[in-house]
Amino acid sequence: MIIKKGNILQVSLLLLLCISMLLSGCSKAQPEPEGTTPPVETQAPTESNTNNTTEPPNSNSPSGSTVSDTEGIPAGVTIKKVIKDVEVKNNYRKKVELLSDGGKRITMTDPNGGVIMKHIEYEGVILSVNGKKVDVQVEQGGQQTINIPSEIVIEDDENLGLVKGVEIEWDVDTEGKIQSVELED
Repeated sequence: MIIKKGNILQVSLLLLLCISMLLSGCSKAQPEPEGTTPPVETQAPTESNTNNTTEPPNSNSPSGSTVSDTEGIPAGVTIKKVIKDVEVKNNYRKKVELLSDGGKRITMTDPNGGVIMKHIEYEGVILSVNGKKVDVQVEQGGQQTINIPSEIVIEDDENLGLVKGVEIEWDVDTEGKIQSVELED
């Protein structure tokens, strides 16, 4: 294969142009989030966050997987307050929010603000049972009826069973699907 100096020069210039365009695009995108990121530690744990209009602290994720104020929250439910928003280790963050229906939304993010884990935890006392359909008085919330899918194994170390008066905890994912159920005395 014979390579001419003109072709090498053209390919080099084209390659240089592409690299500079990529780098200029990256350099323009980085300063903007740094300038708009609100300080994370300024929100007091007791401050109300029911208006859902503030930008979440970790919304500067380049991956596009960011923490949304309403993502994974059932319709009509709002965030009552942020219970905890702390750095866990190596710039990973854990945020716990109390919801108006008594649930606690837990979100874990990586150092770039990308969501690693997000789910809602509920705790309550069983009011009535009809098969796998369970009415629950949610702690710090109202009553809910949950339908436990047949594929979910109920953690019941004390062999209490689904009966009235037993404490129940369950986790749901961002789509509202039950992921785990645990019974306690």
